[in-house]
Amino acid sequence: MRNSRVQPMVEGGILSAVAILFALISVYIPFLGAFVNLIWPVPIILLGVRHGYKWSLMATVVAGILIAILLHPLHAVGVAVGFGLTGIALGHCFRQNFSPVKSVLIGAVASLLSKIIVLSISAAVLGINPLADHSEAMSRAVEQAVSIYRTFGLKEEDLAKVTENLNNVLAMMKLIFPAAFAMASVVDTYLNFIVARAVLRKLGHRIDAFPKFTQWSFSPKILYAFIVSVLLLYWGKSREWEMVANAGLNLQVACSMLLMLQGLSVVFFYGEKHQVPKFLRWILVFMAFTNGFIMQAVVFAGAFDIALDFRKLRRPEPPENTNAGE
Repeated sequence: MRNSRVQPMVEGGILSAVAILFALISVYIPFLGAFVNLIWPVPIILLGVRHGYKWSLMATVVAGILIAILLHPLHAVGVAVGFGLTGIALGHCFRQNFSPVKSVLIGAVASLLSKIIVLSISAAVLGINPLADHSEAMSRAVEQAVSIYRTFGLKEEDLAKVTENLNNVLAMMKLIFPAAFAMASVVDTYLNFIVARAVLRKLGHRIDAFPKFTQWSFSPKILYAFIVSVLLLYWGKSREWEMVANAGLNLQVACSMLLMLQGLSVVFFYGEKHQVPKFLRWILVFMAFTNGFIMQAVVFAGAFDIALDFRKLRRPEPPENTNAGE
C-alpha cells in the first residue's frame, strides 16, 4: 500500500521538477521558449496517464507555486493554468483510452478555458486589457506598413487604397478574434497530442494515432453548423443585431476552416491515388491559403465530400437483423 503511494509521489516530484525546468528555460533562453511551451504539458500528461488526473493536478499546483516563487506569480499563472489544464485534460483522455478526436476536442476546450482564465487574471491584476493592447499593436503595424509603402514612392491615391484595405483586414481580424482564439486552442492541443503521444510511445504506452490526413473526414454536423452561421449572419445584419452577426461570422470562420481541412484532405487523397507529385500538392496548399478563389474551391470540395462522401470513407451501417426474434 505504501509503495503504491510512494511511486506516484516520487514520479510527481520528478515530473514537477521537469515542468519547472521548462518554465525556467522559456524565460532565460527565449529562442527556445516556443518549443518549451509546446512540450510543457508533457510531464503533466505523463503523470496523468500513469497515476490519474489527481496526481497531475497536484503536480501542476506544486509546479505553479514554485514557479511563482522562482520567477513571478503572473508567469506561474500563465504557465500552470495556461498549459497545465491542457495537460491534465489530455492525460485523463489518454488514460481513459478516448479516441484521438475526442481527446483533442476535450483538450481544446481546456486550452480555450485556460486562455480565458489567464487573460482575465492578467486584466484584473494589471488593470489592462490584453486584447486592446493586441489591437493597438496591429494598428501600429498597419501604420508602419503604410510608411514603408510611402518610402517606396507609392502615390497618395494608391496609399489611400492600401490603407483602406489594410484597415478592412484589421477590422475583420478584430471581429473574428474569438474564432481565431478557438482554432488556436485546437492547433496547440493537436501539437501537444502529437508530442505527448511520441514520448508516451517511447515509454511503452500505447496511444491511438490520428488516421492519415488523406483519410480525414469530419461529421456532417459541420454543414448544419455552417448553415446556422449563414442564418445568424443574415439575421444579425438585416436586423442590425451586431452580437448575433458577430456570432454568425465567427461560427462561419470556424466551420470554413474545418471544411478547408476536409477539402485539402480530398486533394491529397486524389493526389496520392493518381500519383501526383507531392510538391504540386503542397503548391496547391500554398495557393489555397493565399488565393481567395482557390480557397473557396477547396472549402466547397470539403463541403461536397462531407455531403456526398466522394472517397467512400464512411462505413455503411450494418443491416438490422429482422430474424433476430425468430
